Amino acid sequence: MARDGDRIVQQAIGAKLARGLFIHGALRPIIKHYVHPKVTGLENLAGHKGPLILAANHSSHMDTPLVLDSLPWELRHKTLVAAATDYFFSSRVLGMFVSVAVGAVPMDRRSVSKQTMDKVESLLAQGWCLVIYPEGSRTLDGRLYRGKTGIARLALSSSVPVVPVGIVGTYHAMPAGRSWPVYGQVEVRFGKPLTFERYTLGVPNQLVLRAITDQIMYEIMALTGQTYVDEYVTRAKARLSRGHAPLEAVPGSGPVLDDGAVPDMGTVADNGTVPDIGTAAQQATDTDLDARDASSG
Repeated sequence: MARDGDRIVQQAIGAKLARGLFIHGALRPIIKHYVHPKVTGLENLAGHKGPLILAANHSSHMDTPLVLDSLPWELRHKTLVAAATDYFFSSRVLGMFVSVAVGAVPMDRRSVSKQTMDKVESLLAQGWCLVIYPEGSRTLDGRLYRGKTGIARLALSSSVPVVPVGIVGTYHAMPAGRSWPVYGQVEVRFGKPLTFERYTLGVPNQLVLRAITDQIMYEIMALTGQTYVDEYVTRAKARLSRGHAPLEAVPGSGPVLDDGAVPDMGTVADNGTVPDIGTAAQQATDTDLDARDASSG
């Protein structure tokens, strides 16, 4: 159980006030002017006061203030954001700025330490919510990439519901490489909370972690209608930097659910097709890959 002594700077009253001023006073007018945000699915958050894990697709630096500004007030004021240590905490000044401005909590996307996991679990135990981007980095091309299993470990260890969040339009408005948005339309879609009590008996193995992560990614895909690529975006970026083309999405592919079923997506992907979620055989094929990436989260 977390103690009051476990509090960090992002939880301080002054930091919360500064965060509100920055997001709602400075960023909200800019976002509303350029992209006219729409929010749907707030009924799925009704009655929830935290803690929650908010799992979203990641296309833009606009995603974080957009999600925070879209939350109901009772959740907004106690929501923090998992941020890449190597990117946002590369210097003390930048780290302090993002910690106060958006409530960023440092997480190493390559190897999440026990100390970091303990800190995040402590925040959740105190009733705070946490925004996490399971892909670990912004999309290369607007597609949805494979989720890292750190979110599954956190969901199991904390027994906190995971709310899938679909962010639509930010890739076109302000993708990686742009420092200012262009005019467009964006939408934040909150899905129904997911719980994973059925997995809590015994020590979860990598197949269980992959099954949970794939279920979360499937729900995000259903909300956004993105085409799914069964590759980590960090690996895709590394291949691209070596001059190799991104992987082509396999028609009808997607995250695999734990029962191997192929349910009707009910949404249309950006290529005009209705994707399904593949077969259970993919899970066994990917087990070795996931084991090597287990520390990546």
